[in-house]
Amino acid sequence: MLEYEFRLDDILEEMAFNDKKHFSPHYICALSGIADLKIVTQYLLSQVNRKLKVYYEVECPEGDSDFLVDSPVEIISELRRCSVCGIEYRPDPDRVWVSFDFLPQYKDYVKKKKVRQVSHF
Repeated sequence: MLEYEFRLDDILEEMAFNDKKHFSPHYICALSGIADLKIVTQYLLSQVNRKLKVYYEVECPEGDSDFLVDSPVEIISELRRCSVCGIEYRPDPDRVWVSFDFLPQYKDYVKKKKVRQVSHF
């Protein structure tokens, strides 16, 4: 597991340096070569409020990402119209995508760190 963490840390640092925004655990799996989605998701969640902010995207029955919530418990099961495809549906807490963004202070740290590394050469 520790090797996975090192690899994931390196990937996150490079992504933060390059201003990557709004990414999923699937994306990180593809970049890292780690096939275990559960391990990657758990690691990313462990970095929330340290390096990352988590978002939960509610999916409509057509598979579109309709709206964001801070937590799946905030999802209200009332009839609504999807902002993407227009279908009427009731949001389902079991149909949620997890995605992440970097905290601004982590991005700042990474960029300063890279500048220091370059200036030492």
